[in-house]
Amino acid sequence: MKILLLAMPDAANNFHRIIKVPNLGLCSIAAQLKLHEVKVVDLVLVHRDIQAWLQRLLRDFRPDVVGISSMSFQYESALKVMSICRAILPQAKLVLGGYHATLAWRELTEQPPPFDFLVRGEGEHAFPALLEALDGQRSFFDVPALSWSRHGTFVHNPTAGLLDLAQLPLPARDARVLDGFTYFDRKLDCVETSRGCTMTCTFCSITGMYGTSFRCHQVDRVIEDLKVLQKRGTRTVLLVDDNITLDSRRFTALARAIVDHSLNSMEYLVQASVAGIVADPDLIPALARANFAMVFLGIESVLPQNLALFQKGDIREKTERAVGLLRRHGIGVMGGFIIGNPDDGPEEIREVFRASRRLGIDLPYVQCVTPYPGTRIREELLAAGLVTNPDRLSRYTGFMCNVRTKRLSVGQLNRIMNWENLKVFFSPSMFIGNYFVRKREKGGLKVLLNNLDLVRGFFTGDQFRSRHRF
Repeated sequence: MKILLLAMPDAANNFHRIIKVPNLGLCSIAAQLKLHEVKVVDLVLVHRDIQAWLQRLLRDFRPDVVGISSMSFQYESALKVMSICRAILPQAKLVLGGYHATLAWRELTEQPPPFDFLVRGEGEHAFPALLEALDGQRSFFDVPALSWSRHGTFVHNPTAGLLDLAQLPLPARDARVLDGFTYFDRKLDCVETSRGCTMTCTFCSITGMYGTSFRCHQVDRVIEDLKVLQKRGTRTVLLVDDNITLDSRRFTALARAIVDHSLNSMEYLVQASVAGIVADPDLIPALARANFAMVFLGIESVLPQNLALFQKGDIREKTERAVGLLRRHGIGVMGGFIIGNPDDGPEEIREVFRASRRLGIDLPYVQCVTPYPGTRIREELLAAGLVTNPDRLSRYTGFMCNVRTKRLSVGQLNRIMNWENLKVFFSPSMFIGNYFVRKREKGGLKVLLNNLDLVRGFFTGDQFRSRHRF
């Protein structure tokens, strides 16, 4: 069969001039489909006239099955994509997967949906099994985690448990139709070294996808994958693990292996927890030697009451230590913060931005608490009457407020967040001695151009919107 796997065009940030990230999960699924002709398309690289571009691809390739991966904020685009596919190839089977399908499958199948099948959770085994069922080799009842229509009613098959990552081949990146992913104009690609997280942060949807699990690829397998990227000319590698620092000693061993195999000619970007990055004193020095250029730290808050709300514990001292150690070893720090919590007022929000400056963070990444489907915080905020937009998920990017607080309306919350962001991104420290732009060709110019979009966002309230056009 001919299989087309599509990632949606929406990007949840305004850094399109700085970074473009591929969907690695679809390449992992493609690696399981060796008996089929597979194409993977990241529509994030198709900025304008997506409909016309996709129509041409569908007419030329004529896939039998179209798999569509969607986050919650991308579902509006997924609906448009499915409509385009139906119009061009009415006989093709449409399969929805990804986070939104996994977390909102009940709501998505209450009424006749625009897709034929829905795959919940990990797709590497379920999707090939579905193709076997479509080919008559097995029953649809035997496809794990499949939701499918039988006599007009959706049947939801049980899951088969989490995958053994040791059984997964390397991602089939050669299946990509488009491959122009960059970080500051350097060729970028992604690698997964582990999957899942055991932490129970109330705002996070990862446990809804994998439960409270943490599974790791063998370090040798990761090194093999990095060697593939090096041969492909990759210069920047983004590690897409959900929480790689749950096992900080393993991360240290991986960093050392990168050096041992001379893979530190590539630079690395990674997301890490505050507690995990300082758990092993050898980790940060090892990251520096392995050429880790930027660490995204999940700080979330500097206020005790909000750290308690997120069930993060009091990590303020560890936060200061983590930022200080990273900067002393020449590693840039992007600090993730969440505002718009129930008791937040203007002063609490301003304190987050002030704290980011005191800490010396290169780039504060401040998001508004977002009631994603399937998260505990959504249930809590809905029960408290604080969710102002429960249904228009295209605004669930984290940078457009969809809640109010007990002290601020959603409009006031948007304005304060956008104004404080303007002050940060146009401050001299964003351009002088800042690791985020230092030693980057046209780095300051790219940041400045992105910052101009913040001015528009201040007046429109849609800061960090996606820029694609159908």
